[in-house]
Amino acid sequence: MVDIFKNWVSIMLCMGIFVTFVQLIIPKTNLKKYIYSLIGIVTILTVVAPVIDIMKNKDVEESVAQVIANISYDEGENTQDLYQYENANKEALKEGFIQGMKNDIISKLENKGIDVNEIEIFLTEQYNVEKLEVKIKKIDNSKASINSVNDVVKYINEEYMLDFSKITVIEGD
Repeated sequence: MVDIFKNWVSIMLCMGIFVTFVQLIIPKTNLKKYIYSLIGIVTILTVVAPVIDIMKNKDVEESVAQVIANISYDEGENTQDLYQYENANKEALKEGFIQGMKNDIISKLENKGIDVNEIEIFLTEQYNVEKLEVKIKKIDNSKASINSVNDVVKYINEEYMLDFSKITVIEGD
């Protein structure tokens, strides 16, 4: 099957060179349209020849089965690579989501006068927040609009609609 295709490609290349050569040599006469018609018929026969060869050999089913088997085999080899790329994409998406959420929480808390030391976010497979741990510096009541750790938890709950049980805020130095 592959040999037939290779032969067909080489014949088509030769045919292209032959047609180009004939176009350069043909004089500008009335015979030009007949010569082009003949070249067109030969080109059509050249394009259809592999199909005729396959039909003549009467092993169409075998040839088709062989092509399908080759395609299935190639897909099997690439499946592992596909899963690797898919997992890498999922991890990159998850990390991007976590980083975006961290930046958002930090900026919102800093706007309220709260200095954030560290944030850890744990997600489920469906990208739902499973646990949120926020470590903040000691709250300075003179510059913060939020006065206690409980208020920080309540603020995060309201902003992100997270259950209170999933939010942990630790106040440190």
